Parts: sequence; structure tokens; C-alpha cells
Amino acid sequence: MTIRRFGVIAIVLATSVAVGSTACAARQEPPTPRPSDPTAPRQLRTPVSLHVVARVDEAACIAGAGGLPGPGAGGDWCYFVDPGFDVTRAEAVEFGADSIGIHAVEITLAPADRAAFAAWTARSAGHQIAVNVQDRVVSAPELAEPLSGEWLTIPVDTEAAAQELSRRLWE
Repeated sequence: MTIRRFGVIAIVLATSVAVGSTACAARQEPPTPRPSDPTAPRQLRTPVSLHVVARVDEAACIAGAGGLPGPGAGGDWCYFVDPGFDVTRAEAVEFGADSIGIHAVEITLAPADRAAFAAWTARSAGHQIAVNVQDRVVSAPELAEPLSGEWLTIPVDTEAAAQELSRRLWE
């Protein structure tokens, strides 16, 4: 990396001398992230929508009622949600378990989306949140407090569920 950077600077300086101020002005623009840059945000394969849960019916959704199917005790429940926040791009998506064995998918949000996400969690703290992927609630945790905005963690029941959700979102 260092050798490449010095090589680029030398080429830019040589071009500046030969061409003049046009090359200097071009050098001052920020570099565009290359697609091969592993930290450059990229589109998720499937967007994730976050919603405050307005109501939950402890039964399967009725077609046309406006609810989203999702997990419930003994089968699907129907979640009715308020408008929310969409996550469509990320720097990374990873899955794993925390120190007490809770499985989750962690999405590292794109820097441009972090402030809006943090603001949304500040408004939504203290409520149950529906995490919606492809018109299905995959998780519905309580949002105890506002989040910093850098990561979205989606708790799931098993390692296999975490791996499958990660694959649906990223790979």
C-alpha cells in the first residue's frame, strides 16, 4: 500500500508539472471507493426494514389486513407496524453468538446512514421493534435505549438461522 501511494503521488506531481493547474485540481477531489474495497458500502441483497410495533395479534395474519407474519409462541403471529427505517446498504454483514450464546446477525451500517439510524432509534426507544425482511418479521426485540448508529444487531434463535439470514442479506 505505501509503495502504491508514493507511486501515485509521484505520477500526480509529474502530471501537475507537465499539464499545469488542471492536474492539481483533479488531485484535490476525494478518491471514489473502488468496488473491490472491502469497507466500501454496498447494496444488501435484501433490504431490512425496522418498524415500531403498533399491535400484535396472536394468530396468523389474515390476507389484506395489513399485518406482517412473524414469530410467535406456537406459530406465526401477525405484527401491525408503524412506518419505519429501511437499511439498504452496509459495510459488512456478519453472524455469530455473543458471550452468553445469543445468536445474531450484525450489520455494519454505511457511514452516510448512521446519523439517521441513531435518530430513528432515539425516537423509537422503549418500544418493541419489528425487523422485517422480505415481508416477514424475523425478530421483534424490545429497543431498550437509543443506539449509536454504527451497527444493527438482529437477534435470532439459532446459529443456522443467523447464517441463513446473513446469506439472504449479503452473500
